[in-house]
Amino acid sequence: METASNGDATPLGAQPVPKFIVDPDTVSEIEQQGCREFFLGKANKTPERYMRIRNHMLAEWEALKPEYLTKIRARAGLKNCGDVNAIGRVHTFLEAAHIINAGATQTRRRPGPRSNGVRRVSYSASESSTDDERLG
Repeated sequence: METASNGDATPLGAQPVPKFIVDPDTVSEIEQQGCREFFLGKANKTPERYMRIRNHMLAEWEALKPEYLTKIRARAGLKNCGDVNAIGRVHTFLEAAHIINAGATQTRRRPGPRSNGVRRVSYSASESSTDDERLG
């Protein structure tokens, strides 16, 4: 991989991702735009609740680095912080902004439909075939 002349690991021609420093006691304008639902004056989605979710995810990511922080793991310590989808959207924003999971290693793959090793077999009157053979 070719890199910029300043020794940066960013490939030539690629836009570098700016480092975003999060102050645990404040919410930046970027965060307010990225997670708007917490800044619309709703009783159950407040800036304080956003900071609690964000700070929890930051602490989890710091403890887990360089492993990937999943939404499920991030949610585990967030009781009474909002619905699962809102918490997931905060995770998605933090990840897209490279605040969490930047350079993370994915330690395990999400299970696919046949990850348990069981093969489904279907039979017809004229022949028998597995799903793999018909799809292949």
